[in-house]
Amino acid sequence: MQVSTIKLVHRWLAFVLGVFIVFQVTSGSIAAESRLLMQWFYPEKYQVEAGGTPATPTQIQMTMRSLEPDFNIAHVMVPPPNRADTAYILMGGRNPEDLRESKIMVDYDQYQQQIIGEHPLIESGWIGTMTVLHRWIVFGEAGFYVVCVLGAATVLMCLSGLFLYLKTRKTARQLPFINRCHRSMGALASLFLIVSSVSGISMSAVYWGDREENLSVFANMMNMESESTHVGHDVALVDPDAAYSTAQSMLSTDYHLAAYSYAGHHSPNYWFAFFNPQMFRQDVVVDGLSGEVKGVFAAGKTERGEGFRNVLLPIHSGKYFGALGGFLMTFFGFLVVLWLLSGIIMYIQSKRAAS
Repeated sequence: MQVSTIKLVHRWLAFVLGVFIVFQVTSGSIAAESRLLMQWFYPEKYQVEAGGTPATPTQIQMTMRSLEPDFNIAHVMVPPPNRADTAYILMGGRNPEDLRESKIMVDYDQYQQQIIGEHPLIESGWIGTMTVLHRWIVFGEAGFYVVCVLGAATVLMCLSGLFLYLKTRKTARQLPFINRCHRSMGALASLFLIVSSVSGISMSAVYWGDREENLSVFANMMNMESESTHVGHDVALVDPDAAYSTAQSMLSTDYHLAAYSYAGHHSPNYWFAFFNPQMFRQDVVVDGLSGEVKGVFAAGKTERGEGFRNVLLPIHSGKYFGALGGFLMTFFGFLVVLWLLSGIIMYIQSKRAAS
């Protein structure tokens, strides 16, 4: 295939995919820094004054029973250690027959132990919307196929760009400054896009495959090795703090709590999700009646969570290589935007020169 043909393919792929790439880079950066952005744009909802020790699972449960006795906590979302001044988010609801009452977010000050506010999940704001749209799951299985096709096309665009970079490197010194910048940024951006696209496609494929096979620990915690899926209201359950302590003891000290749910009449088990700084995930399920650990599950999967599935999020986020890796993923993401803009400028200049 001639260089001119590959150049044409590369150019039109960049034009067609430009909006998709910019959107994915932007929404991915928003998802990675969602807690910080929540504080910046909605301080009245999510900013808290960090001081002392945050409320424990038992304290939150008791306080919510006092303040909102009819509110059922589905799970609690805990900010990472570097965002300790971000409010906890309690997901749950009251009336399962009413959409607005069945899916509610409660912003909770974990230091003052008081409710900051509450709103339906569908009104979670543009940050939550962009985070969900980044994964395309809101469009169902069709979204999965669309993002896979666009991701594969992005990889093809990057490979064609790298081919052109290597093929024309001897004559590159004679090119205008904007062209040389486009080449240099493109070489770096292509490597970033290939890694992020391949890992993103893999994460989508794993998500939908696991969804079909019902492998989510959170979705299965009600039935996991349990003789009964219903616990009476008067049954004595293990204290939430004791269950959390048991779950935490199963992992190394570098894992921090990210989310958890309570045992109750809707579920016989406690569920705790932990992440380490590299974004490796471990879920721990504790029996609400006996306090025994029912299992430790990698990547939040009831099975097959180790190996390939377990490294996808660390690689996709860049956190596999530590804090520097996460920063570089964000940096290269914005480099991609500059790369695309330089390509547009080159195209406009070439059209002007031709006319």
